[in-house]
Amino acid sequence: MFFARLLIVTALATQNALVSAAARYGKCQCLYQSHFNHGTYIISKPGEYKLCSNIQFAPGKPNSTASDEEIALAFDPVVVGGTAYEKNEYALGFFAALVIAAPNVTLHLNGYTIQQDPSHALLQRFFAVIELASAPFIPNAGPAQFVSKDLTSATNFRLNGPGTIGLSSHHGIHGNNNRNVIISNVKFQDFEVAAVSLNDVKGLSIVNCQVVRNRHDVPVLGSFSVARQILPYVKALKERKREYSMNLRGKKTTAAQVYTSLIRSIANVYRDVMEQGFVDSVSHPNEFKLFNNPHHVIDGPCYAFLVHGKGPAVGGQGFTMSVNESSISESVDIRNNQIENIRCFTNEVPALVVNNTVQIDARGAVFQLIDTLTNEWIACDKRIHYKGNVITDAQLMVAKAIHNGVLHDSPLLQTNVSSISKDLIKWAEDPESVFKPHFRCNGDIMHHVVKGTIVVRVEDTRGFTIKGNVINSATVLSGPAAATADYFKWFSRNRHSRNQASWTCSSYHNGSSVEDGTEQQLGNLRGISVAAVGSYHLKNNSTDHSCILGNTITGFASKNANCIVGIDMQGVSEGVLVANNDVDLSERVGSNTDDHYISFRVRKFASSGNVVKQNNKFVQDTLYEDIPGRKLRNKKAIPPQNHPHVSFVNEWEYGGCPFGKG
Repeated sequence: MFFARLLIVTALATQNALVSAAARYGKCQCLYQSHFNHGTYIISKPGEYKLCSNIQFAPGKPNSTASDEEIALAFDPVVVGGTAYEKNEYALGFFAALVIAAPNVTLHLNGYTIQQDPSHALLQRFFAVIELASAPFIPNAGPAQFVSKDLTSATNFRLNGPGTIGLSSHHGIHGNNNRNVIISNVKFQDFEVAAVSLNDVKGLSIVNCQVVRNRHDVPVLGSFSVARQILPYVKALKERKREYSMNLRGKKTTAAQVYTSLIRSIANVYRDVMEQGFVDSVSHPNEFKLFNNPHHVIDGPCYAFLVHGKGPAVGGQGFTMSVNESSISESVDIRNNQIENIRCFTNEVPALVVNNTVQIDARGAVFQLIDTLTNEWIACDKRIHYKGNVITDAQLMVAKAIHNGVLHDSPLLQTNVSSISKDLIKWAEDPESVFKPHFRCNGDIMHHVVKGTIVVRVEDTRGFTIKGNVINSATVLSGPAAATADYFKWFSRNRHSRNQASWTCSSYHNGSSVEDGTEQQLGNLRGISVAAVGSYHLKNNSTDHSCILGNTITGFASKNANCIVGIDMQGVSEGVLVANNDVDLSERVGSNTDDHYISFRVRKFASSGNVVKQNNKFVQDTLYEDIPGRKLRNKKAIPPQNHPHVSFVNEWEYGGCPFGKG
């Protein structure tokens, strides 16, 4: 009888809520396609809003007769939208379709779809459909300074379905420093990095959402973004009264020559992808070699839902929670979501190290010498003479101009991140000069720590509930970790190039967690990963546990993984209750201590205060790393001595990759 009355009361409450919402709904401000035709639409006042049409974001899309230069420079915020976008926030282009920069905003999708147009998704590789702040980074974070004055973050924000957050070259929803966010009944599809990614969020509810798939038709690698982002710097050098030039390969090379080659390559890729969906290897072999994405999924970090502490999640998994409560996330509820068809791969890009410093350009991208997908030298020959390509020529010219004081820091062309050394420039200038490269491994094209694929990642968080979610079908397509025995063995069997590289990892990314050390994680796959987390409250030596309850995880695969884990508890974590979960990672695999499949893992630093109830159904093996005598699947390595052992350190405080210097 009690439950019958409860159902009646719940039904009446739901009906009243719907009636109340319907009464307010008519007062919502409508958002139409026209609101987005000239750039990012910014909501700066509290209120209720609703989509009243489908939104396809592509302000200033090139027409069919556009020149190479018009294509390569398309979607420039200042050209398309005017002086309103001439500030730090838009240094990387239109970073979002919709910005929520106000408290107390409710957005009803109203059954419609808001997404990036494929043309914009190709040329704007950093993007969120909805950004829950006035800028994509907090002050002093990211590869440059992207906040003009103060960051205005959304608080008390609600996103209501039904409706779809669609195509995005990065995130569906992204934000920093948010408070009280509710996302309900929303469909997510065709995002590349994450459906939802929030840093330092206090009060988050993601409920009854559906992740249909991430994007499976990504045509280009991250290197294409590098080409796009370095282009404005070369343009500035070309347009100087006295045009800039330098020696490359022993020949005087002007900024105009570098610029022309770069815009031609970008335009060739654009036309190929817009007409055929891929880079044409016959018509444009050089572009195919540099930019083609063979797996058609994102080649870097990959999630469905990501919750992190303060600042971007570019380092390894969290190790210890911050003692500063203002730097962590709190009260997170991820409940009753359906997540399917997550496919990813990581393109490990060995970072060249000169004078103990990773060589990155003015936008934070790695100066790339090796293509690990083919194990070929791509900017030099086998004797390590500089040969170059359209990207590295541009990176070197911009770096030399910065060294010479020709390019100065400005809101749209920020220069303080560049670390390309004079020694590297001298090598590229002399065609007879031979270079002895040293490489730092376990990073991607932006030198972010390689972490493999994690479907639901929660870290640096006090108090969370991950309950009733269904995660089905996650696949990692990554090859063997770079410079390992398996890596070279694979290429010896599949040799197809005379320019094969022979090299080693001289060091590993300094930002890796203490638990991972030198492990190259690109093939690793996790369903639910929590790290550096705690319970909701501590009272009289008892805990109000964070919970991982009643989740179902099935259908995982990664050929080159060190580990495939259903539920992973990492770092110095405490007060987590794990109960009633059903984990069967593969129908073909049972409980075998010699394989890579682990239904549930508790790493060695996790507290004994974690409670694991026995009514979980773990078909594959469980692993408690602190139990002596247990055979570990992953080789343990001593972490670099300069690794910051606390995850709350602002990873980007000083600009550039914080782990670039050894």
